[in-house]
Amino acid sequence: MSSRLSRENIKGIWAAAPLSWDESYELDEAAFRENLQRLMAAEPHGLYTFGSTGEFHALDYDEFCRIVDIFIEAVGPSDIPTQVGCHATATHQVIRMLKYAQDAGADGGQVALPFWMKLTEEEILKFWGDVSSAVPDLPLTCYNSSRTKWSLSGEQFADIVQVAPNLIGVKWPGEIEIDTFQEVIDLTPELAHFVGEPHLMDGMKIGSPGSYSSWVLWQPELTVKMFNLAEAGEWEEAEEIAKGMTEVTRFAVAMCGELGLGMMDPVIDKGLTVATGFLVGHQRTRPPYIGWPDDGLDDMRRRLKAKFPWFIPD
Repeated sequence: MSSRLSRENIKGIWAAAPLSWDESYELDEAAFRENLQRLMAAEPHGLYTFGSTGEFHALDYDEFCRIVDIFIEAVGPSDIPTQVGCHATATHQVIRMLKYAQDAGADGGQVALPFWMKLTEEEILKFWGDVSSAVPDLPLTCYNSSRTKWSLSGEQFADIVQVAPNLIGVKWPGEIEIDTFQEVIDLTPELAHFVGEPHLMDGMKIGSPGSYSSWVLWQPELTVKMFNLAEAGEWEEAEEIAKGMTEVTRFAVAMCGELGLGMMDPVIDKGLTVATGFLVGHQRTRPPYIGWPDDGLDDMRRRLKAKFPWFIPD
């Protein structure tokens, strides 16, 4: 297992590990294990499970435990740090998952606010205090998604760190206003503030340590190279990579509309991952979300290949 995660050493491109489902929508364990090996070979700065792309919403507790065991068994012996997403609609459920992840050997846990009914400000602080107290030795990050009915502010995180001292970082949503992000960083310098890939260059210039990434599933070497160039101050070359990947993303979203393909996070992320050929397994997602059909995937691949030949390898 890698060294303990901290505000000082958590950084870089963290790759989301997608799940693979067989035709019965059960875990395709062989494909999942192979994909973990491929992701590790790409040398991201970290690997995590159970974000939106990892379909945490589609799992029961027994499945969560099984997948955590496979994930830690595969990645734990490497030098790549791990985080396990532990998201649920009640505090005790989140704590149960965090304790399991900690006992399994995860380097950190990622937590979103309970999301079915919007929490009050008092409930937010109570939630984070309870979670932190339950696993005080496990470094935590916050998945600050607007799907929880909150996009927590810098001021709120300044209060949260007072009750959750093991909170070390925040995954900010893609729709952040980068122009006001410096204020967020200044309010909570004790936290590592991760931004979406399109904001990575601007974010790193003002203190962001990296990004939780789906781009790395499509173009692993290029995405890691982009970060490494930026970290070395080679901004122009890094920004060229970011520009190209942003253009691909926008084109793919437009083609989803034209082809009638789904655009929810795991649907488009897994579709593009299979389209580029980096990961194995099928692009299906668990119902009620509908993954791309095979003919839709083929159409997308052809269009991407024609528009961005560098993106789809021969």
